[in-house]
Amino acid sequence: MNLVTAQTFNDSVSAHLVKTRLENEGIECFIFDEHINNVMPIYGQAVGGIRLKIKEEDVTRTKELIEEWELRPFLNQSNETLTCTSCGAQELYAGFKSFKTSLGWLTLAISFLFMIYPFYSKTVYRCKNCGEEMDLNN
Repeated sequence: MNLVTAQTFNDSVSAHLVKTRLENEGIECFIFDEHINNVMPIYGQAVGGIRLKIKEEDVTRTKELIEEWELRPFLNQSNETLTCTSCGAQELYAGFKSFKTSLGWLTLAISFLFMIYPFYSKTVYRCKNCGEEMDLNN
């Protein structure tokens, strides 16, 4: 049985969500390097992140499912499609970590100075078309 990396992740929650979705579709999958990434997140870059692996024969179906999930528009609490406030596009990145505020820049400077992991970032949506960052939850 040959295993192929279907997708890589920075956090185990996202990896397990996709794994659960794929298993619900009947695709057997496995998560690699989860523990080293959880224990020492800085080593995550060295090992290539958390890898979701699937059987070689399931590659086509898995790619179709992941692409379908990524193309779905994001909805707010009223089930309305979220759109970019600048260009009106519906193609957004969710969970984008932004440091564009003054507190974000201060955090980055302190993080580099003391060689620590950044302790503040704002989670926003980012438009795939124009790059605008928006907090659409308010």
